[in-house]
Amino acid sequence: MQNAIAQAKVAAATLLDVEPPSTGVPWFWPDQADLRLQMAGINTGYDQVVLRGEPASEQFSALYYRDGRLLSIDAVNAPHDYIAVRKLLDTGCSILADAAADTSVALREFVRAS
Repeated sequence: MQNAIAQAKVAAATLLDVEPPSTGVPWFWPDQADLRLQMAGINTGYDQVVLRGEPASEQFSALYYRDGRLLSIDAVNAPHDYIAVRKLLDTGCSILADAAADTSVALREFVRAS
């Protein structure tokens, strides 16, 4: 629904010949059986992946980087990671890959610091 509303705003701005509003960071959120997959950002062209958690546990996230800059997140049953990274991406902020790899620190701490 959010995507449809954003597209309608862009279409209306185009028809009115005004600057379209920012659509923010793209995100996607499907549920697959008992797995919640949450994605934000676009990982095209990434050159590094930071994995937080263990995929076998069905609770983990993958953060994608290009040239040291955070591009996106894929989170499986890891809503706290997803929410924190989405907020950072929405504000144009990043997390150093080495810091993001430290699972003893919640990613929301980086949101507070930004």
